[in-house]
Amino acid sequence: MRLSFIAPRKKYLFSMFTKMWIIFISFIFIFLNIFNLFVIYKNSDYISSTKELNMQRAILEKNIDETDDKISFILRQKAVAEEIYANNTILKDSIKNLFDLVPDQITLTKVIMEKNSLVIYGITPTKDTYNFLLKAPLKSIFQTSNTMFYLTKNGWYNFVSISKTLDPKEEM
Repeated sequence: MRLSFIAPRKKYLFSMFTKMWIIFISFIFIFLNIFNLFVIYKNSDYISSTKELNMQRAILEKNIDETDDKISFILRQKAVAEEIYANNTILKDSIKNLFDLVPDQITLTKVIMEKNSLVIYGITPTKDTYNFLLKAPLKSIFQTSNTMFYLTKNGWYNFVSISKTLDPKEEM
């Protein structure tokens, strides 16, 4: 018996519209999961990059500290070298002045120059020549000046002059 004017059609569990929605939701779900995995991967990549950069920063800070130490060492060496150069210049000028101070009649055989003293060995024709030409300038430069004379076979005098300046620390 037929009660319907149309032929019966198959009825599906899901309609075409529902199937499209399920496929669309499945694609969105897969896409979101892929995006989530991508975000997780990038996050772990950023964390590892951060760790590497922190290690590099620590190494660079250590290198900076070592470089600063080297620079300070070099600056100390430079200061010492400049001080030595200045002392050498002063010593050179002092020796030049000393030799300019010695008259032609007096011959020097040995000179020992220290920080606060000057020891001169030499030969002079007479004690008076030494006393007038060399002792007076030495007394004006040094606080104490002592001279010992030794007569030689030819009638000249060997002398040893010890001149000292007092260190300000010794006076106290």
